[in-house]
Amino acid sequence: MATYTQLNQNEIQKLADNYHLQITEFAPLDGGNGNSSHLIKTRKNTYVLTVCDDKTIDEVFKMGQLLLLLEINNVQCNRLITTHSGDILTTYTSVKEPKAVMLKGYIEGQVIEVLDEVMLFDVGKQAAKLNQITAPDYLPSNHPYGRQLFPQVIGLNIDSEYEAWLAKEIEYLQRNLSDDLPRGLIHGDLFFDNLLFDYKSDKPDELVFKAIIDFEEACHYYSVFELGMAAVGTCIDDDINVNLDKVRALVAGYQQVRSLHSMEKQSLQLFIRYAAVATSYWRFNKYNVEEAEINKADHHWQMVVLAKSVRDMSANDFLTAVF
Repeated sequence: MATYTQLNQNEIQKLADNYHLQITEFAPLDGGNGNSSHLIKTRKNTYVLTVCDDKTIDEVFKMGQLLLLLEINNVQCNRLITTHSGDILTTYTSVKEPKAVMLKGYIEGQVIEVLDEVMLFDVGKQAAKLNQITAPDYLPSNHPYGRQLFPQVIGLNIDSEYEAWLAKEIEYLQRNLSDDLPRGLIHGDLFFDNLLFDYKSDKPDELVFKAIIDFEEACHYYSVFELGMAAVGTCIDDDINVNLDKVRALVAGYQQVRSLHSMEKQSLQLFIRYAAVATSYWRFNKYNVEEAEINKADHHWQMVVLAKSVRDMSANDFLTAVF
């Protein structure tokens, strides 16, 4: 990610003054969408300072409230640092308008692109723990790139073949998604790059789960959607095939904490397909409509192929393999 807001040392120290911190080092961080993050260090601790370029102050305030709620419930994630006066955020006054700024504790860990079954079992447990938290009223009741948004790219004629396929997927989801499925607080974007692992101090060749990061897509939505998106984000081989052994490990970990309802088990295959469709929509909209990038303009097709492969699986074979 490009750093949208460039901060110099004086600007960073001025923001850090709101937390009574004296900065000794700082550096921009890559990653995330729609914000600019900097790693800042004091003599004692390390933090992540984020200027939220694409979110309103109210949206960032709610995100801060969520992080405090997650801390209360012992979810392994970044800890929000409040200002010396107890405020959730502060602001950076740019040339155009004030931008919300958050400070979080830095978590030592690394992103692992290919997760093994032991790691996925732990991810499943953490996802279930999160999903059991009562969703606060301020969270949206739809996923930020869920099916309610798909129609807005139909008919643009940017990629007519994709748009026609997406229109059929909209119809399929409309017919098959049940409003009776349980809903809860979900992260909504459990891809591998939103998970941190680190090596054990006594076993330097063994990775352990450290944290879930980036809760920008959190919402009050179908709980099983969490597993569907996690399967798409962590259980794919060769970019286009679902590894059912990995999905089984993910689900087994999840059910150590929260048992899936029968209807959720029957719907999991559908929700993996839904998650692949949603991700295809996000990529198409991001790289062809909002921020056109020629080198990423066809990235949505990877998820189309994945959604089709999930569609073509035998339902009985899927359930037998996963449960």
